[in-house]
Amino acid sequence: MPSAPSRLPVDHDRALAAAVNRRRILSFIGVGAVGLVAAACGSDSSSSASDTTAGTPATTGSSAPTTAATTAAGAADTTVADTTAAADTAAAETTATAADLTETPGETAGPFPADGTNDNGDGESADVLADARSVRSDIRSDLDGSNVQDGVPMTLTVKVLDDTTGSAVAGAALYIWHCNKTGEYSMYNSSMLGGDFSDRSFLRGVQITDANGEATFTTILPGRYQGRAFHIHFSVYGDAAYGDLRLTSQMAIDDDEIESLYTAAGYTESLRNETLNSNDNIFNDGVEHQLLTIAGDPASGLRATFTAVV
Repeated sequence: MPSAPSRLPVDHDRALAAAVNRRRILSFIGVGAVGLVAAACGSDSSSSASDTTAGTPATTGSSAPTTAATTAAGAADTTVADTTAAADTAAAETTATAADLTETPGETAGPFPADGTNDNGDGESADVLADARSVRSDIRSDLDGSNVQDGVPMTLTVKVLDDTTGSAVAGAALYIWHCNKTGEYSMYNSSMLGGDFSDRSFLRGVQITDANGEATFTTILPGRYQGRAFHIHFSVYGDAAYGDLRLTSQMAIDDDEIESLYTAAGYTESLRNETLNSNDNIFNDGVEHQLLTIAGDPASGLRATFTAVV
């Protein structure tokens, strides 16, 4: 176990970006708790096995993904199997044009994916997907409903499209995770996080896409930390059993827009940890196909939408 952390951030993404083509889809990320490196992230989820350092628990890979989402598979299967002509028409209307079908770039899942591929820092597998309660729309709290995270309320709707046909991908499992207002991730004990959050499960959840390829989450506006721009992690699996990883990536926000949102929201810690997309070693090759569309305001709540092309 690391000694009492000092909150000195570590940039795990910087080492990864030098070693991994960001356009690759990463199906397995093996990362343990990571030691300190100069000028980096205060708590992030954007690194890989190459970032693991001595003095931290060894990463424990998972040979097969877990299948908690199968508890929702019946409902998803029914949705797909019972699609009516009206639903088919609605799905057809969501078919994108060829110009919209640039595949969403793949990105690292980082050191805190909690998808069963690495150690939680205490010698146990971090795997929120193994818990059926992870299939939920409101991800603000821990899985038991406690420890609701403070922050600007935000609904996030993600549409998943097939990159070949432009058709909506129904019945896919969409897993999202991100840090809280102050840059901390749940389910890990790491010096990067400045503490032990291994018994927490906030800001993680899975939804099964509907006939229109959409899934909606209730969450908060994430903060950021030194070395990383604003980002939200996500993975798309082809089925509710997590047996077919189609994409792992990260969502971004335009620099000027997030500065304005953080100022209006009073996210003072995130304002101190300013990192622009152009200075972020994950996003510095462009975020054109990874940008969220934001509506609303911090006072009344935000509505974010994103299209993932897989």
